[in-house]
Amino acid sequence: YFILGCVGAIILVVIVAMLISSAVKSSSDSKSLEYATATELLDKADDDTSENAKAAYEQALAAFDKVIKNQSGSINAAASMVFSGRIYKEQLNNCDKAVDFFKQAASSGKLPADTRFVAYEGEAMCYFDKGDYEKAANIWKEWLNQKTDIYKDYALYYTAMVYEKQGKAEEAAQYYNRLKDEYPKSLLIAKIVGKVATKEPEKAQN
Repeated sequence: YFILGCVGAIILVVIVAMLISSAVKSSSDSKSLEYATATELLDKADDDTSENAKAAYEQALAAFDKVIKNQSGSINAAASMVFSGRIYKEQLNNCDKAVDFFKQAASSGKLPADTRFVAYEGEAMCYFDKGDYEKAANIWKEWLNQKTDIYKDYALYYTAMVYEKQGKAEEAAQYYNRLKDEYPKSLLIAKIVGKVATKEPEKAQN
């Protein structure tokens, strides 16, 4: 169910890493260099298909941990929390640690909305993978209350999918229909065909 979200999250995180990394590489500032080094290690780990890949991710994790400690309260530290959460979830299969990092990143107040969404998505997926569907649904609902319109269609879609997974058809239909009504141009509309209510055409009166 969450394959689309996983792909979107990975792509977004990689793009953010590239943008921030390219910006900081031009600076001689030690903190910027520290962060750039961590993102470069993550890039190398992502490209490593050998049996040493796990060690490469752990090395990147240690570098991000250094950024988090040395640059507390900065956007670099908040982004490092997102990357750390991704490593723990996708590479080290430790959702408990991943959730901790995603929560800290989401509540840091330092991230732009698109990157903050990655933190929300990562946390929700962790709960989903553990079978804690209520917590997953609550995270998506929390995103729906954010003061941004970014990825609200995804939040509606995923909330509906969680309810559908639980066999709660009425609740699922409610969010599918909201997606259809509130975001009719969303790319997700094609995925909910047959899952939403359609209005019967009104009969012409004589």
